[in-house]
Amino acid sequence: MCSISGIIAKDEEGSGSRSLLKNIQKHVINMMKILKHRGPDYSGIMFDDEVLYFENFDDITENTETISRMAMGHNRLAIVGTAVQPIPNTDESIWIICNGEIYNHVELRDELSVDHEFKTDTDSEAIIHTYEDELVDVLDGDYAYAIYDKEKNIIELRRDLMGVKPLYYIDTDEYFAFASEKKALYCLLMEINGMDYKSAFNYDISRLNPNSRLIYELDENSWYIEEDLEKVNPDYFEENDYELCKNELETTILDSVLKRVKGLERVGIIYSGGVDSTLVSKLASENCDVTLYSVGSENSEDLIYAERAAKDMGLKFRKKIILEDEFEEYVIKVAKAIDELDVMKLSVGIPIFAASEMAKEDGIKVVLSGQGADELFAGYNRYQRILNEKGEEGLKKSIISDVFDIHKVNLERDDHCTMANGVELRVPFLDKFVIDVGLSIPVEYKIEEPRKKILRDIASKYVPDYIAQRPKKAAQYGSGSEKMVYAVAKKHGYSKKEINKFFEEYLIEKIKF
Repeated sequence: MCSISGIIAKDEEGSGSRSLLKNIQKHVINMMKILKHRGPDYSGIMFDDEVLYFENFDDITENTETISRMAMGHNRLAIVGTAVQPIPNTDESIWIICNGEIYNHVELRDELSVDHEFKTDTDSEAIIHTYEDELVDVLDGDYAYAIYDKEKNIIELRRDLMGVKPLYYIDTDEYFAFASEKKALYCLLMEINGMDYKSAFNYDISRLNPNSRLIYELDENSWYIEEDLEKVNPDYFEENDYELCKNELETTILDSVLKRVKGLERVGIIYSGGVDSTLVSKLASENCDVTLYSVGSENSEDLIYAERAAKDMGLKFRKKIILEDEFEEYVIKVAKAIDELDVMKLSVGIPIFAASEMAKEDGIKVVLSGQGADELFAGYNRYQRILNEKGEEGLKKSIISDVFDIHKVNLERDDHCTMANGVELRVPFLDKFVIDVGLSIPVEYKIEEPRKKILRDIASKYVPDYIAQRPKKAAQYGSGSEKMVYAVAKKHGYSKKEINKFFEEYLIEKIKF
C-alpha cells in the first residue's frame, strides 16, 4: 500500500494562476510529505512531462519552481515488486500511480504479455495494460489509482469494488486535487485558499465512491464519473441447499485468505478473539507465520478471549493494555489518523491503531482483519429486528446496503489507522468472490441464533468451539475503548452529553498542523 496525490491547475491566464502554476510542484510535494507515513520506502513525482524518483524530499525541494499545470505524487510501501512509481506503459504515453494490491496480477501478466511489454515486476503495471485494452472489470484487488493519459489528455481516478482503498478529491475555482487522505487536501486549502485548519477540516471534501472512476478532461477543465464498473452477482447459487452453500463459502473464504498472504513470510492479525478474526488467523497460519495483535483496557473481555484462543491454537500473540494515563494519547493519535471526530470511529479505531503499532514494531508490513463479516453474514443485533419488522426481503436489502456502505462506516477509518503506522490492511471477507457468494446465501442461514450461523459452522471446523459460538460484541465495547474517549472528555471538563463540544473546542486543536 502507498499514498497517491495530485493537483491540476485550471487556468493558465492571470497572475494568480501563474503563481499557482509556478508552485504546483511545491504543493504536491507538501501533500506527499503529509502522506509519507503511508509510503516510507521511496517516492516519485510527475509534473507535466518530467518524472523524478527519490528517497528524501531534500533531494528535490531546491528544484520546485518550474511552471507546471499538473503534478502527481506517489509514496511507496514496498510489498510486491521493486519498481518505483509513477510507472509508464511501453511508449510512455500513459503513466500510473497506484495505492493497492492486485491479487491476480500474475495471471493478467501472462494474458497481457502477448500484446504488451512489461518493464517492471510490480503488480500495478498490469493496471496500465488493462486500461489500454479497455478492460474495466478484470482486476481482482484492492486499489485506488490515478492514470495520466497523454494522448487523450485526461486523468482517470478509480477505486476498487468495495472501497478498501480510499480516495478523496476537491474541485475549486483554481484547481482540482485528489489524495489518499483528506489531510493532504487540507494542506492545499490552507496553502492556496488561505484557510485555517478548522475551516479546512470542515470543508466539503468529496470521496470517490467504490466501483467507479472519475475522468478529468484537461482540455475542457471538466470531469464526469462512471459508476458500477463491476457487477456483483447476488444470485450466485441456483440451489439453496445449506451444505452446498456452506462448502462453497468455505472454499471462497479460504481462497481469499490465501491470495492475501501469498508470497508473504509473516503477517499480523488485528485480533479481537471473535469468530471472524479467529477464522482468518487460523486459515492464514496454515500458509505463513502469523502473529495476533490484541488491544484493550484493563480487564477487557476481548483480551481475555483473545489470549486464551491464541494459546489454544498455538499462535504467536501480543497484547497491549491501554492504561488510563495513555487514553488521551491514543484518542489524539487516532483522531489525527482518521481525520474525523466521531465517538464510534475513534472508539473502534483505537484498538486497530495500537495493534498496527505493535505490528510495525515487529517489522510486519501486512495485517489482516475480520472486517465485513458482520455485515455480510448478519452479525449485528439490529438484523434480527429488521427481520421481524420487514421480513426476509427487507433484511436482504439491509444487508446489501450495509455491505456497500462499509467503506464510509469502517474501511476508511481502518485504512487510516493501520497506514498511520506504515502497515497495510487486507480484508478477506470483502473479497469480490466472497461478496458474490455471501450475498447469495439465504438470510435464514445467517440470522439463526447465535447469528452468522453459516460462518460459525465453517469456523467450528478450524477454531475452538467457544470462539466459533462466541456472541458478537462490538469492538468498542469488547475492548473498552469507547470508555476511553469519554474519560478523556471528562478529564477536560466535558460531560458525555457535551462530547461534540469536546471535539470542536479541545480535540481539534490537538490534531491541527
